[in-house]
Amino acid sequence: MFHRWPAAQRTGLAALDLVYRVALLPFRRARVPGRAVEASRLVANTAAYNDAAERYFAGFADPSFLLDKPFSETPLAAKHLIDAGVLIDAMRLRPGDVVAEIGAGSCWLSHMLNRFGCQTIAVDVSSTAIALGRQLFERDSRTNWSLAPAFLAYDGCRLPIDDGACDRVVINDAFHHIPNQRELLTEMHRVLRADGVVAMSEPGYGHGAAEHSVAEAESGVLENELILEDVAALAEAAGFREVTVMVASPLVRREIPARDLGAFMGGKQFAEYWKALCSGLEQHHYIVLHKGSSEPTTARPARLTAHIEIVQASREQVTLRVTNIGDTRWLASNAQSRGWTRVGAHLYRAGPPRELLDFDWHRLNLPHDIGPGEQVTLESDLPVLTAGEYLVAFDVVVEGLTWLADRGSAPATVPLRVS
Repeated sequence: MFHRWPAAQRTGLAALDLVYRVALLPFRRARVPGRAVEASRLVANTAAYNDAAERYFAGFADPSFLLDKPFSETPLAAKHLIDAGVLIDAMRLRPGDVVAEIGAGSCWLSHMLNRFGCQTIAVDVSSTAIALGRQLFERDSRTNWSLAPAFLAYDGCRLPIDDGACDRVVINDAFHHIPNQRELLTEMHRVLRADGVVAMSEPGYGHGAAEHSVAEAESGVLENELILEDVAALAEAAGFREVTVMVASPLVRREIPARDLGAFMGGKQFAEYWKALCSGLEQHHYIVLHKGSSEPTTARPARLTAHIEIVQASREQVTLRVTNIGDTRWLASNAQSRGWTRVGAHLYRAGPPRELLDFDWHRLNLPHDIGPGEQVTLESDLPVLTAGEYLVAFDVVVEGLTWLADRGSAPATVPLRVS
């Protein structure tokens, strides 16, 4: 109902937000401002930590375990796959992107991105790990070698990648092993293009004191306790424009009876779930560093949803009211620009059975970019039709990428009778 009045919807949600902020006050965590500082003793021992990483991989008792990740770690396999999915989503990744993975280890994530269609650059301080990664690529007949995957060992200080060569940088469970974080963040900023993004999945509060972390630290591997606010401050000092956190947790999943889903969505057991989610957000972080703006657009969309209302329709003309109810700005650019967004129409012969006559029957251009919550009214003459009964379905389309109906958005349909 509120889709017809987006301003009223925003006002109502703002009012609810105030209510929830009071109700959830017991769950609020005190956070301190971040500091763009590093531990000088860690930075001074960068070379030693790099040597320890090489010893870890070179001395690993069962290399096949590393080559079979993420599936060889049975208890953590689900978490690894969730992490990979969230990172791909956070990067708004698309086939053809050049992606550098820092701290790639045995390169299983890089291999997954190669299968996705990305040109990957796997980088690690351990030459043994990089050799294992190449072996992983070579033993899979499905590896796309035409994408020229690269495997680079480096000194832990300067990335062996040209300025502005990458669309994205991904770090999976590796940034907390880096002693010279400011230097590496500056390097990531250097190798990214103007709209580049870094996405990382990292352990949060309590990781440094965990039993397995203590055991690895005894071998010389750095198990740093990351402070989210400090990472954000360092990233901003390195030149990143915005730092965001994905509100998602691989640690929190809740199973409820199917009959209780409606009640759960209405607030039943919400406090218990919210407490678990807050705890999960402290124990694990998905951190996203944006070299440019963090706002999603249809050039690299996030959630694409529209509400389309037929205001008036005849056999000659249609008037539509279209509201952007997603979180992505629709770009009213042109055919030469990525993310070109319009309203399109599919033409069917009325049934039953309904018969598709022309999938790309008509287009209506947007007058300007449409941001989340914004609404526009469109009028257009319709193409001439021969006599018959038709059904027209209107949907928003990002040209060359997707129709919003394929993302779960509902099209609007109208019958037309031509005599």
